[in-house]
Amino acid sequence: MLLQIFSLQIFLVLLISFPAAAEDFNPKKIYSETSKAVVLIAGFEKGQKGMSKGTGSIISRDGFVLTNAHVIIDKNKGKPFNNLRIFLKPDTISGDIKKDTNLKYPAELVQFSKKLDLALLRIRRTSTTDIFRVLGFSDSDLVSIGDPVIAIGHPEQGGLWTLTTGTISSQINNYGNMKGKNVFQTETSLNRGNSGGPLINSHGHVVGVNSMISRKAEDGLAITGINFSIKSRVAVKWLNSIGLKFEFVSIEPDIALQKSNVNNAGIVPVLKEKTVSVPKFEAKQTLQSKSGELVPKESEILTKIRPYKEKDLLRQVEDEMEGMMDEMKKNY
Repeated sequence: MLLQIFSLQIFLVLLISFPAAAEDFNPKKIYSETSKAVVLIAGFEKGQKGMSKGTGSIISRDGFVLTNAHVIIDKNKGKPFNNLRIFLKPDTISGDIKKDTNLKYPAELVQFSKKLDLALLRIRRTSTTDIFRVLGFSDSDLVSIGDPVIAIGHPEQGGLWTLTTGTISSQINNYGNMKGKNVFQTETSLNRGNSGGPLINSHGHVVGVNSMISRKAEDGLAITGINFSIKSRVAVKWLNSIGLKFEFVSIEPDIALQKSNVNNAGIVPVLKEKTVSVPKFEAKQTLQSKSGELVPKESEILTKIRPYKEKDLLRQVEDEMEGMMDEMKKNY
């Protein structure tokens, strides 16, 4: 009799605990609370038939955006694009490419590291009223294999501000023999266009910067579900090294903080900036030789150079986006 009662108690505990654990990860809620802090990035040269697209995260109300270095580097010239544009997410994704890319602004390159494949941009404008959300960083050292995550980005032949979900699969230090470039492996679906976008945990914090995918082995064998994100600890360390001061978001289990996380999923105010004024950077870093600085081959396939028409520069970006959507319709 006692054994039956004990077994029933265990069953009830499991019945109660499992649904609670599942509710902790709510992709719809996380996306709702974080997607406004994710941007579309375009880099191009006036008069040249090529452009680069990628994703970025707004990490400060001052308009700083974190992304991958290979998003803003012209591979043909081996240096950053002279023209950078950032598109903010509208309140509702309509599927109409012109409407969804209406909030567009010029951007300036603050600093980049080709070794780590990280870059910092700043939205160039006088008002910050359009920045309603910023993303904070969680310490990637606290992330475990099996933890659920989401990614938000603009995959090729997919929609804008696309949501994908998955888990942390593994972790690799010094990826590609690049010291300090520590990454997560994740089976969260990534494709070209997701480059530079956030890998977000259940609290709504950035734990990685989506950067690389593997799709084909050396012998031609197809590879699926192998994607890599640069750890948040690497990104925060780099940001601090260039003169900014960022801290990891605290998720201590006190009642007030738990209530805040439920209401805001860790978004604003979650980013702790110790400095009020940010030093200005010239962003004239010289790219070194291929032998020492190039990122692994996989890391550049998330961004693709595509043709565009020679019209007004901002319209050119819109036309290219329309072309991407047209391709998607033809293939499905």
